Amino acid sequence: STDQESLGIALVANQVFGGRPQDRAHAIAVYRDNVEAVLNTVPAERLLVHKLGDGWAPLCSHLGVPVPEESYPARNTTQEFRSALGIVQ
Repeated sequence: STDQESLGIALVANQVFGGRPQDRAHAIAVYRDNVEAVLNTVPAERLLVHKLGDGWAPLCSHLGVPVPEESYPARNTTQEFRSALGIVQ
């Protein structure tokens, strides 16, 4: 892990989750509040809610660009994310 990655993790833990990334209920509430704020702020015609597993097609269609020939990237699994934030199951 580089210093830059460590800084990014610290910023997420402190700025996004208020220094409480291990507090599951708090983290879920922060996430849901953010989703609600986005849904209430961004006009529907400009918003794409892209879910895990959706792949390239909906994203590229929304952006008006062709689907790339390369596979859709898959990284930052739940376990990798928790490990990076020091969250132990």
